[in-house]
Order: sequence, then C-alpha cells, then structure tokens
Amino acid sequence: MIALQHSAEAFVPATAGTALRTVRSARCLATMPLARAGRVATALRMTEGTADSDKKEEQGSRPALTAEQLDKGPGIPNNEVEMITAAAEAAKFAREDGITRQKMRFLLPREGVLSPTDEDWPGGIMQLFFACSPITRAFLRRLSSTAGGVGAKCTEQRLDESGVDGVSLWTAQAEKASDDMFAFCQPNGEALDAVEQVCKSAGPRLVLLINPQWRETMDSYDELGNKDGLLGAFGRFLGGTTGDRKKVADLGFKDTYLIQEYVVRGDDCRIVKCYPYPDWYAYTTDDDEKLVCLGKQKTRPTYQDISDMFEEKGVAMKWAREAGIGKKFE
Repeated sequence: MIALQHSAEAFVPATAGTALRTVRSARCLATMPLARAGRVATALRMTEGTADSDKKEEQGSRPALTAEQLDKGPGIPNNEVEMITAAAEAAKFAREDGITRQKMRFLLPREGVLSPTDEDWPGGIMQLFFACSPITRAFLRRLSSTAGGVGAKCTEQRLDESGVDGVSLWTAQAEKASDDMFAFCQPNGEALDAVEQVCKSAGPRLVLLINPQWRETMDSYDELGNKDGLLGAFGRFLGGTTGDRKKVADLGFKDTYLIQEYVVRGDDCRIVKCYPYPDWYAYTTDDDEKLVCLGKQKTRPTYQDISDMFEEKGVAMKWAREAGIGKKFE
C-alpha cells in the first residue's frame, strides 16, 4: 500500500482571536483514505547523498536572555496567532542550537478562545484533532517562513487506520529537501513506531510531536506500569503511558514549547515552557484581569507547586475573595 498524502491547501490561517477555519469539512477529512503507519517513511523526500547527515545548524547570533526576561518569563499568548508565532520562534531557536527532535503542546481554539485540551472538550479526540490539525499546519507554515522565505507547502497523511484515533503526519516541503520538516499531530502510543521510522529517515531534519495523546505526568497506572513482570504489564494494559514517554525520550525529543491550563484553588492558571528559557513558568490573572507570573522552577509545575506559589504570594482562595472574606488579589 503506497502512503497517501493529500493536499491541505484548504486550511487557512486565522486572524488574531478567532478560531482557525477549515474550508474542507471535518466529515470529509474523516473519510479520506488512510495510510498505514508502517509505510509512512515512503512519504519523505530524500536529500542529496545521505540526507545531508553531516549538515549542522549554526547557532544563531541572538543575544542572551536578560535578567528581566528570565524573571518575567515568555508570557502567555492571547490568541492562536500569538501562540503559533511564539512556538515557531522557540522551534527555530532550538533547531539553531541543534535540537531537531521537538515536542510541543498547544492550547486549541474553541469558540474563538484558546482552551485546554482536556476531557471536557465536546466530541472527544476526533474533535480535538479537527482543531489541532489546522493549528499544526499554520505552525509549520509560520516556522518555515521564519528564515525570510515563503511558507512551505504542507501536506497531511492520516495515520489512524480506524479513522477515529485522530493521528496524522504533516510534511512541510521546502525549496530544498534538506529543509523539510515533519510534524505528528496528536500521536498516540500506536504511532510511535511510525515516529521512530520517520526520525531515522529524516536524519538532521526537524521532526515534531504536536499535542501527544499520552499524559505528561504519572498516575497510579504509570507507577504500576514501572514495575517488573506481570504487575508492570497489567499497569501498562490499564492505560499507563510510562513506556510511551520513555520511548519518546530515547528518540531524543525535547520540550521546546508547551502551554497548558489548569484550575488551581479556583483560579485559571497556565504553565509555559518556551525555549530558550531554561525554566517552567506559571501564570494567572489577578482580580483586575492583570497577568501575574506566580513563579518559575526547573521542573514542570504540579498542582501542588502552583498552589504553593499562591500561598507564598499570600493569595486567598478564589471563593473567599468572591465572598469578601479574603483580600483582593492585585
């Protein structure tokens, strides 16, 4: 079976603050012929010689981050255009520094607002896919134009044979094959063999994972899955994703842009990791809707970490503030 690619020129970037539009309907996308993950590498263009394996990116001449920048952090985007731009800059800087295997997590547009990709998303994984796929294309177009050229031609290849898992591979074809880029949209554990295959074929070219379907943090199933023997196999069978995260790490993937949203003590909070910033940052808004950086740390902030940041700043629970019991957060 020959790997199929279909043109995605129907996807168009959105204006600031609005959801990305798709000219082609979600139903049409869902019924398109699917490509087998095992044959995905046939879609890659080969570069001259040995895929330019000796080519190395030269580190950019960008200035080092200032103390003020490191203190405030990268901030959070107000809409998908700002998010895509920030992610493209992070990917560009990381690639200049030799990081060609990158993992990213985006918020997705929902009724014109960037929203977390959690279990409350109506329609489940396929509706998330229909929101994430055009974001992935817009991101690749933006990233391919950061060097001053026009955006690369982007094509999408569905990898979920069932048509209900919401997994695809986007290919951005540049003027030179050595500048091609590959982005897996919502990869799951079953797609990791295809990810490994593309990584081997891509050589020094950029490969990205966008909004993977596995969790970033461990739960009880993951802890069970870490055990040896039958218990470990049982934990992985129940849904543990430790093996997926380990395989991705073994392939050399690094976090270069991740933004996620949680509710902590009643307040909406967003955590951000943005290359080349060395730390994770946690943000929220005060009672006057002003952006506040709660804190930063080397590791991914947990719910408890963010709760502790609120306490260190002396911020009362949101329900207490709304009831007039707690001091106004400003």
